Amino acid sequence: MINAANNRQTDFPTANPFQLSDCTRESERIIVHMLQENVSFDARFTCKTGKELFHFFRFTASMLLAFPIGIYMRKKIRKNKRLNHIMQFKEMQQVRNNIEKGSFAYDTILFKQSPIQLFKNKSHLANLVCLAILFGDEFIDGVANAYGRENIQKVLNQSDFSYYLHYKKTGKGYELYYEFDICDVLPLQVQESINKKYGITYKAFYSHLQFLLNEMNQHLNKPGPEKAAEAAQLICKVCNRCFDTYKADINEFDEDHSLAELLQYQKNKDEDIIQILLTLRAVLLDKKQLQYQKLFSSWGSMVRSMQLYDDMQDVALDCDFQMNTLSYFAKNYFTNEWEWLQKNKIVVRELTGIKLHSTICYYMPASCIMTLQYARNITHNRLCWVQRKIQNYLWRKNWLGLNNPLLAGGDIADILNKKEKSIPLKFHDIKKQVLKIESPFITDEMKWAFVTDIALLDQELKNYIFKKITRKEKYLLLNCYLEFPIHLKAALSKKLFTIN
Repeated sequence: MINAANNRQTDFPTANPFQLSDCTRESERIIVHMLQENVSFDARFTCKTGKELFHFFRFTASMLLAFPIGIYMRKKIRKNKRLNHIMQFKEMQQVRNNIEKGSFAYDTILFKQSPIQLFKNKSHLANLVCLAILFGDEFIDGVANAYGRENIQKVLNQSDFSYYLHYKKTGKGYELYYEFDICDVLPLQVQESINKKYGITYKAFYSHLQFLLNEMNQHLNKPGPEKAAEAAQLICKVCNRCFDTYKADINEFDEDHSLAELLQYQKNKDEDIIQILLTLRAVLLDKKQLQYQKLFSSWGSMVRSMQLYDDMQDVALDCDFQMNTLSYFAKNYFTNEWEWLQKNKIVVRELTGIKLHSTICYYMPASCIMTLQYARNITHNRLCWVQRKIQNYLWRKNWLGLNNPLLAGGDIADILNKKEKSIPLKFHDIKKQVLKIESPFITDEMKWAFVTDIALLDQELKNYIFKKITRKEKYLLLNCYLEFPIHLKAALSKKLFTIN
């Protein structure tokens, strides 16, 4: 395997490595501005125990009744035998967990639902829509890989019927429907090919999506005819917006896109979609949309940050197909990492879980550092205290795999095919790989900080770290994962990994 990037761009002054005056391209100016903001935030960062406890207890007090009711409703919904039909796949459990927790946060923190209102479970339809979008996204991406991009282009350009979701009024209310059946447009060999993640054919996959559509129709008319019509319109709007993004990926993907184009793409894909989903939730919860509209943006930013760890784990799938943050940094700034990805993308596509995350971090460290800097910038600039804590929780659970049985384990020696698995040797290999990065965008402190990020993906090194650090350092490392100032994290890393 090719080692990580070692190509140097134009040097910035050592005293202040992030100078806009040294940037000639728009993308470089965007990157440097982002890094300058992050350095400024790190300089202002404080984490006083008293202040953190104040925020924590104030949040806890507001959730004192809502949280146990939320847990009760979660258990009740999970007893739904019909819904368990789609939840038979263990891979969907993480998606379900994230949707349930996100729903609770939206209902209680954003829309200020009273604990009693949670018993009514008014937002269940919005959760089904989220599940259908995420499950459907995996379906169409899988079909594109199985059938090929050019063939999918031909299918999409057929004008015999519409591929969009529609709604109509019936004798019983409103109904969501599609005008086509996927089995009529895909060849049999594609329908019968196996989706490796779920271990089912794409024909069976499609039947599960039809089940979700039926479930959505089961709940669509419960709020009454006026709200049902508005909800149906919003559901069609958000699903079709997602499909438009997919069509753009298939038909218009430009490998030489700019960073500004990537950021706009992410805004359209994430923030615009979450705005519609939150509007749907407001309708279902009887909330005045205009009263909450200004607050939607920060929640959309949270989704954008979550998309970044998806970009990191999906880079091998996305690199030739759609815009991806990690892929962009590798292709434009870290040539050796891009070459490694192109050479190994077929192998990487077969990896899952912590082994996948470790492989990406180890062989594409510079691109990962830049992607994390982008995630940090979102967290610093756009999120309140509660949102930052939620964001840190999601990153450490879904990327680091902490307290996540679906991402348990992890051994850096396995991805290096080494029999020797001692702690000092693992430290040595990680440091050797990361510290040789040369880029004007990446300081030595960033490299040292990222050494710890990789180590946390290894179960043995993670246990070693937790034994060596103080309680406050552990709090900063985990509960402030994206906020932890780089210079402080680097100092901690040097203390941990400089073995005499």
